[in-house]
Amino acid sequence: MGKKRITQLLQDLKENQLHELHNSAAIYTIAQVAVNELQQQSLQIEEPPLAALPSTPKIIDKAQLLKQYGSYRVCRKAAKDRGIKFSRTPSWEQLAAALSYAEAFQQIIKTYVETYPNPKLEGTTFEMKYPGASDGRELKIKGCAN
Repeated sequence: MGKKRITQLLQDLKENQLHELHNSAAIYTIAQVAVNELQQQSLQIEEPPLAALPSTPKIIDKAQLLKQYGSYRVCRKAAKDRGIKFSRTPSWEQLAAALSYAEAFQQIIKTYVETYPNPKLEGTTFEMKYPGASDGRELKIKGCAN
């Protein structure tokens, strides 16, 4: 092989390297534009808002219970009608605390259903049990989805 042929091959090799470098740069540019676009799209995806919890439960006392229900028996029946069960006869304080929590649960459920509505749940009633609580009690919550 002559010197002229070797020089020509070296020149062709340099040109091929230059074309490959140019093609690599174009591929990198296209890939970087795609990555930037995907990042921009992922930033635009809005997370749904979290349903807010009520600040602190409204504490009911014996006087309010008597005013609202008139007697211990009627108050106890109202608690029972709301799905509240006691392991033994509750005191006025226990009734007040349970009804306060029941009101808070109702607000939490209402807020959640309003924040995350699902038309497929229309007319659905939820009764949830949470067995295995550290104190051994169960918690049932009834709520209706809109």
